[in-house]
Amino acid sequence: MLSPIATADKALESLIDSCERSLNECIAASCPALYNAWQHQLAAKGKRLRMHLSLQSSLALGLTDRHCITIAVACELVHQASLIHDDVIDADTHRNGKATIWHEYGTATAICLGDSLLVEAMLQIALLENLPGTVRQQLTQLFRDAIQAAAEGQLDDCNSEKIASYSYADYCAVVRKKSGALFGLPVLAAMLISQQHAIAIGVAHRAYAEFGIAYQLLDDLGDRVADQHCRMNGYWVLSRDYPDEVEGALRAAVKHHLDEAERLIESLPSSLHHGFYVVHDSLRTKLS
Repeated sequence: MLSPIATADKALESLIDSCERSLNECIAASCPALYNAWQHQLAAKGKRLRMHLSLQSSLALGLTDRHCITIAVACELVHQASLIHDDVIDADTHRNGKATIWHEYGTATAICLGDSLLVEAMLQIALLENLPGTVRQQLTQLFRDAIQAAAEGQLDDCNSEKIASYSYADYCAVVRKKSGALFGLPVLAAMLISQQHAIAIGVAHRAYAEFGIAYQLLDDLGDRVADQHCRMNGYWVLSRDYPDEVEGALRAAVKHHLDEAERLIESLPSSLHHGFYVVHDSLRTKLS
């Protein structure tokens, strides 16, 4: 007889497999140009952090399997669309060891594929069954707001006239929109469906905004050479105030934002803790 933990792990594995199948089918083979590009993107795999976070949170809040899968897939589609479009804007040629979509298939294909994924994400949300009308409306608005916030953040990120004078507070404001919105999306969606209190949803929103800053700072540390003088990067923003100890300042900032995210999460129901610590612990490990 399987233990409760083993049973939970087996249920999660089954949901992950279902999500991967659903992702694979999101672009029809009857649209070969988009289908081939999408298969290329899926082959790069990535960590699927947002998808895992979505499933963990949805399961903990007692959502049905169908709701768990749909929310996780929709969030992953939004994330993948943002990556494809960001690669076009940043002219990045490789991601996770594979050529980016625009580099392999052309800019037009990349833009059209990203657009198609966003439409598919919104369609999946619109077709969710057994939701009260007000919850469906709130969920749709949540996805719209997250997509628009991330897009606004990306525009700020690549505004070369502004980034040279960004303060650390400016940097955090941009990253809260760009990274925080998409990290918070899967958790807030699950909370809306399970009809959590608006105050709790607001706290979770702030927690994942803080986590998004910590995540982006560590990412910026690795990208500091490529980003210098052309993209917003927390390493170079902090270097103005800490020219002789910038890496130490950056790591201290990561710890500060993680600690703040943890403090906020701990004030929420325990059902929301595990999903957070799955992504939290991976970042703590990277920080050490």
